[in-house]
This record gives sequence, C-alpha cells and structure tokens, in this order.
Amino acid sequence: MSDLQARPLGELIQIRKGKKPASVSPRQQNEAQRPYLLIDSFGGNYKSFTDDTSCPYAKADETLLVWDGERCGLTSTGHEGYIGSTLSAICTTNENLEPNYLFHFLVSKQKEIRNSAEGTGVPHVSRRSLEDLEIVIPPLPEQKKIAEILSGIDRAIEARKRTADKITTTCRFVADEILQQAKYTYGSIKIKDCANRLWQGINTAADRVEYHERGVPILQAKHITSGQIDSGGARFLCEGDYSRYSCRFQPSVGDILFTNIGTIGKSAIVTTPSKFLVAWNIFLISPSDAIESEYLHCFMQVLDQQNYFHQHAAGNATKFINKTLISELEVPLPPREEQIKICARIKALSRAAKCSQDAASKHLELKTSLSADLLSGRKRVSI
Repeated sequence: MSDLQARPLGELIQIRKGKKPASVSPRQQNEAQRPYLLIDSFGGNYKSFTDDTSCPYAKADETLLVWDGERCGLTSTGHEGYIGSTLSAICTTNENLEPNYLFHFLVSKQKEIRNSAEGTGVPHVSRRSLEDLEIVIPPLPEQKKIAEILSGIDRAIEARKRTADKITTTCRFVADEILQQAKYTYGSIKIKDCANRLWQGINTAADRVEYHERGVPILQAKHITSGQIDSGGARFLCEGDYSRYSCRFQPSVGDILFTNIGTIGKSAIVTTPSKFLVAWNIFLISPSDAIESEYLHCFMQVLDQQNYFHQHAAGNATKFINKTLISELEVPLPPREEQIKICARIKALSRAAKCSQDAASKHLELKTSLSADLLSGRKRVSI
C-alpha cells in the first residue's frame, strides 16, 4: 500500500485575507508596530509598519499569496507582520502537512492559480479553484527533505541571479564607458545628420489599410526584440498596397528598426534582403556612409539597456518616443575602423551578460522540472 496521500488543498489549509490598516508609518515607531506586508515586502524590504491588530497577522512559516491584481498567484514566505489588503496568508491546519512543503507546492501552482483567477476588472484568486487543487502528501520526514532540497535550489538560483545581475550591470557600465571615451576623443554626430532616412512606419488605421491572409507581412513593435526580428503572427498586405508603400516603408539591408510606441526602445538591424513593411509603431533608420549600421545599432541597444528611452518617453497610458528625440540623439563618431572595433567589444560584453543570464534561467528550468517530480510523487527521496 502506497504511503502517498492525495487530498484537496482546501481540507488542509486556512486562508486569511489581508486588509488595509487604519494607519501606517514609514518606519517602526514603537514595539507594538510590525511590518505591514505588501508585494514589495517579498524581497525583504519593509517600507510600512502598523499596530492595527484588526489586520490578520502572518507568521514566518506561513505562505503569503498575492490575492488581487495582475500578479495574483505570486507567493513568498519567511515574513512576519500584518497582511496587506492584496495578500492572503495560507497556513496548514493539518499536522501531517509541513508548512515549507506547502509553500513549495503553491510555488509550483503559481501559473495555474493565476490562470484560474476571477474578475473582469481587477483579477483575484479563485478560492474554489485554489481549494480544489490536489496536493500529494508523502510522510512528514520526506516532506521536510523535499522542502530542504527545493529551498536549497532556490538559494542557489538566487545566488546565480545576483551574480548574473552583477555581470550584466558591469557589462553595461563598461559599454557606456567605451562610448563615452569615443565621444570625448572623436566628438559626436546627431542621428538626423548620419541617417539617409528616418521615417515612421505606416499608420494602417488612418490609411484604412486592409489586411489579408497572404501577401507581404507588415511588422509591428511586438515583432522587434533586442537584436531580433520575428515576423511570426504578422498580418499581411496585398501586393497592390505593398506597391503603394514600398518606396518609403520597405527596409533595406543595414537599416535599423526601432520600436517607438508601447513597447519602446527595442531595435534590430536588417541583415538579409526581405520583403516586408513596418507599421507606425516602428521607426525606420537608414544610416549613411558616415556611420556603420552595426555600430549605430550597438549604440541604440546600450541606451535601451540603460532605460534611456523609457526615461525620456512621453505619454501616460501609452508611452511613445517622438521623432525629434531620435533625430537629436548624439552618437559618438570615431573613424569607421574604430567603430567596428567598438562594436565588436560591445557585442562581446553583451554575449557575456546573456550567457550569465541564460545560466541562471537554465537552473530555474531544472528546478521547475525537479519540483514537479518531487511534489507529484513521481520521484521519491530517501530519508
């Protein structure tokens, strides 16, 4: 007979929804005050304190679950204080369920919890769906061992993420230093003075352009990521409409595509001859002979990594970059041979940063796979 049990989560837990206290302080003013726990507290940074005892109180071994909002389903543990209005505290009511094992189970179900959220405006966790989740319960010693293993992996992942973030920050700093030194040594040029074309793509709504099942793809901002062009899911224009617009909006090899509305600051360089057009949320920049395309693209990417474009974007609900900002950007202008060398150095730094981030992501993927095996009982641990 198997020593594994599978039971609905609702039979084993208590859920306490948080509430807004009567008053909060930005710092702890007396011994009665405790942290007021919000989503921002998940990183261990407590910015608010209260002594309102009408608020539910969380213990350090309980799981905090984001109940309301776009991040519902997100979990954390190890916090003690009064529970914020968008959170719930979940604790075990069964002596045969280890609290840390429960936490890792809820972590493994974050996506499922979020996908089952209710509400047309602000989404919130579905209590019924949460309580209906089936949890596999091995003997207590095995639960504790599984929780120890997964907690240890989490610590290793966090350490790798911190290392990756440090490497990425260092690479960005060095790339900026390289460009600043080039500007100091050789001077700079505005993009409007080193671009043969700087045009915004087609406003398909204003021009009442019709889309078709086949034809010439028209790219939107979502098709441009940092350094990549992916036309998957693009809509199509007929050949007649393409002929109308191709003289202005058909990119050439070496042109830079830059997203300027919504998803702003992402850029990619056209490396192969392709037949496509760009929509109005993309700028098309054609560098002149004064500047290497790859070098200008590297410069744009460095600015994006520094959040330059987000900091200078206009708009409230939808952020956008206007043409004037791009036109007036000053690019360091060393000789072309030096541009090529600088570009190679910046690309090497970018590869180093990406490798470190990919390594951290790979460990997270491995942890997700192992967690699924251990928490489902497909893989057992010896005690």
